[in-house]
Amino acid sequence: MTAIEELKAEHQAVLLTINILDKITSKLEAGHAIDLSDLDQILEFLQVFVDKCHHGKEEKVLFPAMEEAGIPRQGGPIGVMYYEHEQGRSFVQGLRRGVEGYRVGKEGAIAEITENAKNYGRLLARHIDKENNVLYAMAERVLSAEKMAEISKAFTKIEEIEIGPNKHEEFHATLHALKDIYLA
Repeated sequence: MTAIEELKAEHQAVLLTINILDKITSKLEAGHAIDLSDLDQILEFLQVFVDKCHHGKEEKVLFPAMEEAGIPRQGGPIGVMYYEHEQGRSFVQGLRRGVEGYRVGKEGAIAEITENAKNYGRLLARHIDKENNVLYAMAERVLSAEKMAEISKAFTKIEEIEIGPNKHEEFHATLHALKDIYLA
């Protein structure tokens, strides 16, 4: 699998998570109780897999390689991706605040969860579309096969450092279990 194929495959897991989170927020809005461990697992996935691992691969390896190849950060698509990563982090922080409020019965917690989950989902759906259909195509045009091979090796190191051995597989198993609960 190439570096770009790896990132696109990770996007599929992110989109699945967004769909699961959407079902969870619908249940919360309808007055159903949700197992907090499900929300905790989603938060861990978003903070570790999506941000530290996936965004880490982009921000520490792919984007700098693209900049070296002549694609500008400021005023260009790379700058937009960095900005959207920051927006996503803000929504995840809001989601975490909402989950912590829900845990202790705080009034307004469900609204905070729902608002941040929906904003995050909308942002990431558009973001992924831009990356898959614009940014990654640019990367494939400007980066040599040798550079892409270097990037793949660097991605492997990021996974080892940022999420640890076998954690990638654990995240996917968790997602499939949550999919069976919420999307069946």
